[in-house]
Amino acid sequence: MTQGEGGEGAGDRRWAVLAVVSLAQFLTVLDLWVANIALPTLERAFRPSSLAGVSWILAVYAVFLAALLLPAGRIADRLGWRRCFLAGLMVFGAASLGCALAPSLAVLIACRGIQAAGAAVLMPTSLGLAVSAFPERQRGTAVGVWAAVGGVAAGSGPVLGGVLVQWSWRLIFVINVPLVILGIVAGLAVLPRSAGRQTARRPDVPGSLLVLSTVGLVCLALTEAQTWPAAGVLALLAAGLVLGAILVVHVRHRPDPIISPRLFTTRRFSAGVAGLVAYYTGFAAILLGCTLMLNQAWHYSVLETAVAIAPGPLTAAIGSPFSGLVSARIGIRSTIVTGAAFFAAAAAWLLAVGGRPADYPAILLPSMVLWGLANALIQPSLFAAATAAPRSELASGSAVLAMSRQVGSALGVAVLVAVLGSGTARTLPSFAHAWILVLASAVATGLAGLASGTGGQPRGKPAPPGPGRGKLTSPAGSANSGSPATGHPGGYTENGVAQRTAPLVNGIWPRDPSVPP
Repeated sequence: MTQGEGGEGAGDRRWAVLAVVSLAQFLTVLDLWVANIALPTLERAFRPSSLAGVSWILAVYAVFLAALLLPAGRIADRLGWRRCFLAGLMVFGAASLGCALAPSLAVLIACRGIQAAGAAVLMPTSLGLAVSAFPERQRGTAVGVWAAVGGVAAGSGPVLGGVLVQWSWRLIFVINVPLVILGIVAGLAVLPRSAGRQTARRPDVPGSLLVLSTVGLVCLALTEAQTWPAAGVLALLAAGLVLGAILVVHVRHRPDPIISPRLFTTRRFSAGVAGLVAYYTGFAAILLGCTLMLNQAWHYSVLETAVAIAPGPLTAAIGSPFSGLVSARIGIRSTIVTGAAFFAAAAAWLLAVGGRPADYPAILLPSMVLWGLANALIQPSLFAAATAAPRSELASGSAVLAMSRQVGSALGVAVLVAVLGSGTARTLPSFAHAWILVLASAVATGLAGLASGTGGQPRGKPAPPGPGRGKLTSPAGSANSGSPATGHPGGYTENGVAQRTAPLVNGIWPRDPSVPP
């Protein structure tokens, strides 16, 4: 019996599993954002270091996290999600303590890199454990809760950081330690020992190095685009893209590559990857854009700015757990498109009122609520694409999705800074280009939702057989058993779907003939 099956006792246990992995998700996402607001304090603490030097505290975490996600997911699929999850928690906790005790900026930056390595293990294994713990009919709710926790962490990071730095910047790292201890103790008690462990696979060392170099260079170029010379940024970006092309060639010809081509033969997964890059470009742009607008155009304090943005994440936190119910009724595609419409409305509202004097209830609050509703529908639905991955690739698939989020976030920040310029005396109308960027992101997210190919059929209600369509098969191959199709836990897949959608992806990812459609 799998973790996702069983009676009432198993039901209680699976919610405990979700609570533990959601705690880890909160910690990893929180540390992406909590240190941002502490940069001026850190600059004063580590004088004579410049702001550019201190900003590496953020850059190292973001770049290392993005670059290590895929190798970490691959290792977790091989060694077992439980073992790697607990190891990731230990590394993350120890590095957090090291950050809190750091005597110098160099030590703090080094510890942030180690912290990112632990987070890179936690992100894919937490989603893999959450998905595998629940039966198919409840996975939308589970992913919704997991995604909601990440949204709360992203939104509450600046608020929590603003409060803690009033006493000491070290507290933004100390706060992780008791939560990590709680997660380890609870994880030892409730996480299934067999979760995720697969047959031994040969390590893909060249592929791992290519992924690390490609993602690391691209994210570094995007992260430092506003501070480094343009020639250096373009050189890094070009090198990353060249290595990315080599990675594609490597993946196509290696028998067991670090990124399995099987992941991209499922249209829902490919659309999820594209959708996360598109959505998080706008997510980062609206979060940073609103922060700058409040602080520079409306002259809010740091803490007032954080509180003003809070309705967005709070709305998302309330709505995300219900996204599974929405997608079960109207389908994944319609859910994403509806969320994209809310996101577009949030950007359009800011564009429409751009010339008015500062008025939080009339200008920003409606946009924050609309963004929160969008986040509640989009984020869980896109991350639910992990359920379309074969079970043996679930952590790797989750890592690809998490990496897409990181790349999108870095892209959003880089483009936003480019369109706003480097000035600090900005007025509300000067942010129009930022809201246009968010609007474009919403449109791209909606297109990715349309491409997911799962609209019109709520989860668990397969389309009737027709021309070119076969019956649904279970993992054992029995027709109409009510189980997901072979290799696709959590998503019904008709026979022949892979062949019909393969032309969309076979230009890059060849279909593995050993894998059933």
